[in-house]
Amino acid sequence: MRGSRASRRSRVGPTAVVDSPARYVLDTHALWWYLTASRRLSAAASAVFRLAETGNATLIIPAITVAECYFLSVKLGRPLAPSTLMDAVEGVDGVELSDLGRAQLERLDALDEIPEMHDRLIAAESLAFNAPVVTRDELLTASPQVETIW
Repeated sequence: MRGSRASRRSRVGPTAVVDSPARYVLDTHALWWYLTASRRLSAAASAVFRLAETGNATLIIPAITVAECYFLSVKLGRPLAPSTLMDAVEGVDGVELSDLGRAQLERLDALDEIPEMHDRLIAAESLAFNAPVVTRDELLTASPQVETIW
């Protein structure tokens, strides 16, 4: 994934026809730790990123994940503008940015077991795309409705 760029910019929606490799939704920490080459990334999460790097998976980055990465970078004293992150991943083979839209919002009320708004939005993304979330977040891993990988 790193360094490989496609010739097109890619955005995806839940209604997109996808006859392609498996899809995975990225939580903030999974994406952040991948981008920073952190040892905190689990073996299973690393395997998902390797699948995408070899063209055998598609990573879906929700808009909320981009926003949370921005706030995390500010908190750590290394501000990374959302546009910089989006420019870095847009058009990379195997990576798609997902806008927050109706398909995700309509699934929010079905996820009452997840009290935190940001986590619920990521879970809704998972339901909208029928894709597991790469996350270690306990609220997401505890949800009976959300398949997770960590």
